[in-house]
Amino acid sequence: MVLPGRFGPLISGLLTLITLTALQFILLGEIFWISAGVFFAVTLSYLPAVYAYILGITRNAVLELRPNLQVTDEDIADITHRMQRPEVKFQIGWLVSGITLALLHIKLMGFIPINADGELDFSGNLVKVTIAGTLLTWCMMTTVISSLIQNGYLIDDLTNHFKQIDIFRKEPWQPLARVAIASSLALIGSNAIFPLLFIDSGTQSASKIIPGMALSIPAVAAMVMVPLATTRRKIAAQKEARLLSIDQAIAKLPDPKNHAEMQSLNTLLDQRNHLQRVSSWPLNLGNIGRLLFYMFIPPLTWVGAALIERLVDGFV
Repeated sequence: MVLPGRFGPLISGLLTLITLTALQFILLGEIFWISAGVFFAVTLSYLPAVYAYILGITRNAVLELRPNLQVTDEDIADITHRMQRPEVKFQIGWLVSGITLALLHIKLMGFIPINADGELDFSGNLVKVTIAGTLLTWCMMTTVISSLIQNGYLIDDLTNHFKQIDIFRKEPWQPLARVAIASSLALIGSNAIFPLLFIDSGTQSASKIIPGMALSIPAVAAMVMVPLATTRRKIAAQKEARLLSIDQAIAKLPDPKNHAEMQSLNTLLDQRNHLQRVSSWPLNLGNIGRLLFYMFIPPLTWVGAALIERLVDGFV
């Protein structure tokens, strides 16, 4: 679904957006994008493009980590292949999950009207577009979420093969941090698209966005934490071991007798204070700032959409 090359994801996303917009317009024959239509078009064009972008970051991270890993070239080739081509059972399983969630969403939200005979009415093109859009969106979201989390587990497994752990240097861990933060961008960006559902002020906005948010919020947490889990445990274990060693050395100097012992004690205390300030998370301030910025995007778009809706209602 995504063209190759540096600008392949961007071009593919734009082409998909244009195609889906034109298709819905042809089917409905009028301005369809009151609420759901444009949301479907934007989401279905955004997710594949951003997934390809994140996959590229993940592949580059594996290559950057390679010099610090005790693995073979065959191991690296296998990991990158599994990232690009997940197992068929894995894909089918999550596709079925996406369809199931979509059908539940359609039923609970009452998207299908009931005719005079008490039967579901599928005759309207708007109903068909809504059903198709909901199915495709849920399938796309579950596929992207599962693939990104699976890739997070794969790159996390690589960290079991690090040659050494240096808790005072963040540079070796930056490829992992980039994968974790970039992966969250897929769903954070999706949540920023939800205000498109606010356009139709005749329906309750919360009922439209809660199902998607219920899926995406825990998924974002998993995408950030999974690639960093093993590294964090290794850093924490080494930090604890060093602190224990320093505490044992300090215990041998309970009452310094001379200047040399006093100097040794002060050095040990300084080392302990420095170690205690070292974070066990393999993130630097730039990583944390970027993640916080991404997380503020959805609330800002929601607030902006609510203000615009109030402004429009005031003029109507």
